[in-house]
Amino acid sequence: MDTPAARFTLRQLPLPAKLVVSTFLLAVGVGYTSAMVQLHMQHGERDGNPLPTPNDVVAVFAGKVWKAAGDPAARSRLEEIISGDPGGGLTAKNMAPAFFAQDDADYRKQAQDPARKPQLDAERNGERWAVVAWVKAPDEARRKGYEEDNFLLPADRAKAPVSPAYADKAKPGAVKIKQLLQDRCVRCHQPGGDKGDVPLTTYEELAKHVSAGVVVPPGGGWVDSGRRMSLEKLTQSTHAHLLSFAMLFALTGLAFAFTSYPGVVRGVLGPAVLIAQFADVSLWWLARLPEPYGPNLAWGIIATGGLVGLGLGFQIVLTLFNLYGPKGKAVLVGLFLLAGGVGGLLYVSVVAPHLAAERAARAAAAAQKPADEAKQKPADNGNGGPPAPAGPSRLERLLTGEYSPKGPFNGKKDGGMVRAFFNKDDTFDEEQTDERKSEQALVLAWLKTEPGARKAAYEADRFPLPADLAGKPFHAQFRADAAGIKVKTLFDTRCAVCHSPGRDVEKYPLDSYEGIEKYLKPEPAGAAGDGAKPPAVEPVPPGKD
Repeated sequence: MDTPAARFTLRQLPLPAKLVVSTFLLAVGVGYTSAMVQLHMQHGERDGNPLPTPNDVVAVFAGKVWKAAGDPAARSRLEEIISGDPGGGLTAKNMAPAFFAQDDADYRKQAQDPARKPQLDAERNGERWAVVAWVKAPDEARRKGYEEDNFLLPADRAKAPVSPAYADKAKPGAVKIKQLLQDRCVRCHQPGGDKGDVPLTTYEELAKHVSAGVVVPPGGGWVDSGRRMSLEKLTQSTHAHLLSFAMLFALTGLAFAFTSYPGVVRGVLGPAVLIAQFADVSLWWLARLPEPYGPNLAWGIIATGGLVGLGLGFQIVLTLFNLYGPKGKAVLVGLFLLAGGVGGLLYVSVVAPHLAAERAARAAAAAQKPADEAKQKPADNGNGGPPAPAGPSRLERLLTGEYSPKGPFNGKKDGGMVRAFFNKDDTFDEEQTDERKSEQALVLAWLKTEPGARKAAYEADRFPLPADLAGKPFHAQFRADAAGIKVKTLFDTRCAVCHSPGRDVEKYPLDSYEGIEKYLKPEPAGAAGDGAKPPAVEPVPPGKD
């Protein structure tokens, strides 16, 4: 009887070949980990969750979101994305910067003039709210306004400022909505543009993204999420995943098939990842079926995606350990421990702060939403007339002004607390003057920010650097990262150091956001410096000046 030939296993490979296989498997593991980051960026809501939630998966692949009875109707897609953070990044979920610094026009140049910037921002916000008003208009009025390039704003928005280029001088209260959309949106959303895959060159193309929010069915039900992946993008993603991942997972599966584990283990785990990936991509398409089938099938994407990751992890680890003897296994354990330490360090220093910043931005956006909506309502002084002009808050007045070594230092005069950033600090050196000016400007910019974003920045101890302060010098102790400043730490160091319990001005503590907020209400224009009684911010005691 012939003796069957011994089966070849990876353990029999020469050391150089083993090292090649090991490096390949480790590279695949690192690459798949980076794919998790891409999932967060592409399909997540940037809400602080590391990975897309089940609801995100259904919203993207099935294009549906479940709404319970009584839930408000969703905003249209266009309204949603232009209502984001003007100072954030220009992404598929936030197009607000296209009206500001990312306008491909002259915003940055005009914003360099401090006297021009407040009116400039008001005009650009006016553009956004004009588009929102157009989106919310009945379809007939919306189409007519677009085709005639003349949309009459609602009465409560008719006097709101907009950029002169889009104001119809012959018809007060009307805007050139088509031209506005051309300049802010179509410049990228057209054939050959950066976002040519989502064209907005005609009214019909725009109408897909401006329909009014769907009404929640009685008793609750599935409604349009406005986030479903386009057929073009789904086709591209399917093509890329099935070709590239089929090759990768075939190789990792083959490597595992040549290990010395029992045949049943190799026969199941070897092809499992490739099968799970094929099932995952299939569900991407099946999720597009009408409800309830599509949304329910979309839930399966979570399971198949999890099986791919779990199976790949087992393939890589088990294959690596099967390649080597005791010494090689010890080296692998050391490498895995080192990788775990580096990964933990990256999570603590990079990932966790990023997720915290996302949560803070999300909270700020939620807090800002009522304020944005309020801007679209008519304001009055309580007697039916226009509101009284409002000036800066008292705290802004106290911290605004040029530094003078012998200037006033008290809480009654405008600019009376400027020196807190300079020579009232025992560590101040004249060589630090530029840094201290940057700190003063940063705190003033933070104080002028909308309340929701201001509070979120304080609690996260990170305030995004305004464009006009980018590149300015700041002490390292106040740097949160390359694009953010530790605003709470800065405010505590320059202001709360005296205005806190047990310190010089403990009667008026500024060591909490609630304490600061008391002095952030806008005062009537001209209230300070003209005999008006200031809010009770006690002056620094004699001897501190």
